[in-house]
Amino acid sequence: MKRLQQILLLTGLTFLLAACSQGTQNLRLAPQPAETGEVTGGGLPVSLQVVDMRTDRDLGMLENPDGSIVRLLPADDVNYAIQLAAAETLRDYGFEPALWDGRAEPRLEIRIQVLIHDVTAGVPYKLDTEIALQGVAWMNGERFTGRAQTTLTRQRALPPGEKANAEAIDTAITRALGQLLNEEMANFLAGRG
Repeated sequence: MKRLQQILLLTGLTFLLAACSQGTQNLRLAPQPAETGEVTGGGLPVSLQVVDMRTDRDLGMLENPDGSIVRLLPADDVNYAIQLAAAETLRDYGFEPALWDGRAEPRLEIRIQVLIHDVTAGVPYKLDTEIALQGVAWMNGERFTGRAQTTLTRQRALPPGEKANAEAIDTAITRALGQLLNEEMANFLAGRG
């Protein structure tokens, strides 16, 4: 009888672990514009582009309770999601974001150097997100380079779904944009740097 109870318990745990296991997630990113300071761009057009410098375009990995690993993939173009948030941030500074023109001044290129989101199974689940951005701006024949890096760690009692994982990445991107598109960068773009 005791042996039967153990077998039933193990079978139940196996089904529970299988039910908690997830497959590949497609994350829809929508980072928010960063907080801006007092700099005003006076409606100056800024040519803007975002370039993904990473060799691996996955967003990261999720570990299931059974030890299996699944990929976290972007549902849409990551560059475009970050460019929308950056453009809105520039608008809040008083600039007018424009399509990329490699000869225009001022212009700003944001390079995604690191974008990783990994989920480790456990009690609780651990969500680690790391973002590293580089911004290169050109104005009045001069060049200005800025860097931003954000690392976030969160915990959840239950396995995170697509929405929770996307929100963690969005938060990290928004913070990194806030570091990168700071008042010093805005002043440079406005010709006051």
